[in-house]
Amino acid sequence: MFFNSNLRKISKSYYLTIFILILAFFLRFYEFDKLGFWGDEYLTFWNTEPTLKYSVVFERTLSSADLVPPFYYYILSLYNHLFEYSAYSLRLIHVIVGFLNIVLVFFISKFILSRPAINLVLFLLSINLFLIWCSTETRVVSFALFFQLLLILVFFVNIKKLSFKINIIYYLLLFILNIVSLTIHPLSIVIIGAQILFLLLLVFQTHQNKKNIYYLISVIVLSCLFYIIINIDYFTWSLKGTRLGHNQLNLNFFIGYNFKHYFTSYVLGFINLLIIFFSLLRLKNKFYENSFISYLLIIFILTYAFIILGTIFFTGLNGQKYWSYLVPIIVIINVYYLTVVKKNIITKIIIIFLVMFSPYNFLQNIDKPQVRKPDTHGLIKIFNESKINNIVSENYGMFEHYIENAYKNFNQKLISENDIENLSNDFWYLCLDLSWDQTKGSYWDDMYDCSPKTVTLIKYNKVQSIRLNGFVISKYKFSD
Repeated sequence: MFFNSNLRKISKSYYLTIFILILAFFLRFYEFDKLGFWGDEYLTFWNTEPTLKYSVVFERTLSSADLVPPFYYYILSLYNHLFEYSAYSLRLIHVIVGFLNIVLVFFISKFILSRPAINLVLFLLSINLFLIWCSTETRVVSFALFFQLLLILVFFVNIKKLSFKINIIYYLLLFILNIVSLTIHPLSIVIIGAQILFLLLLVFQTHQNKKNIYYLISVIVLSCLFYIIINIDYFTWSLKGTRLGHNQLNLNFFIGYNFKHYFTSYVLGFINLLIIFFSLLRLKNKFYENSFISYLLIIFILTYAFIILGTIFFTGLNGQKYWSYLVPIIVIINVYYLTVVKKNIITKIIIIFLVMFSPYNFLQNIDKPQVRKPDTHGLIKIFNESKINNIVSENYGMFEHYIENAYKNFNQKLISENDIENLSNDFWYLCLDLSWDQTKGSYWDDMYDCSPKTVTLIKYNKVQSIRLNGFVISKYKFSD
């Protein structure tokens, strides 16, 4: 009895909340600076040079055929101007935003869950490997998730105020956040579409203030129109885009709906999928009992409908990182089901299992990220220790810009392959593993022949080849 009372006291403690948030930050911050950039991150580094005009960022984005909107890159360009243009600084801001996403989940959960349940949600998300890897990725994922969660939070506030007098400030905040979220990432349209669908369903609830509902719908529609007007160039360009060959639907998607990726485990993926299935069955006839959880369920259903229909009729939308907001939504819905809707001995066992197995899963898979990062630090260390000043690469422009500018301890000279004949010293030849073979995780594991492709070497002998994650380098010795 004493043990149970103390356990309950601890589970609803603010100190436990603070401890979990510190844990979430530590797991995202720990050794993040040792991660090298991979292919898509080279593009981020190149597009975010300090002091670039928006028009330049826009042109670079279009020329690279990147689906990420230029506004994200422009924000980072300003950030790099104010702070430091380096790999460390650029990854740091994504880690910080990734941590703030957990903080936003805390405030969202307060509308739905009790204090112990909130702490459970925070714990499960703090050690969720998918979110940790997204936080250490120098791509739009963390930024998009931040504004999407903030948008959900502000919409929750508007839901709560529906029965009261119209509050222009909250309407204006929702209007602005809708535009910003879409400008950061257009796929936020699913969350905004869920706003409209939710409010239309509320119209059928007679005791709600229908006038306020119609006003709020008008605000949402106007925000979408303003987004199109403000971003008309990007909007029209994106509509002309060709169909992506990757991120297509497959049998695995319809079996597990990406839950294995979101929870980095077949076991955790299956359990969470099973719980949310029962949540949908139980809550479908209780839509008006909890408006906040109902809105999250609409986002969940609408997202998967959008993935399936969008991929069939438009382009590949089955990339897990496109929909990172699903992870906190799934966890909140499932914890709500386990702690509020279906409270019995079985749900308690499931909660204990999730609390015990999740850290084990974290420890088992922390070194097996979905996208392996190149060992750039190891590469630079080899270069520095070799005392060879000339580096010849395969001339990947964005990579060369990255390695020359992202690290202060890289002082070697990068030379074009065509200029080898002008050398009279030893050099390293650098091969980049940009195979883009998803079955290989973007990189090859085996050693391959790393040598110049466009010139014939007469005065040089290959004396050594070294394999690193993401690279192969060959040492060529000059022989006069």
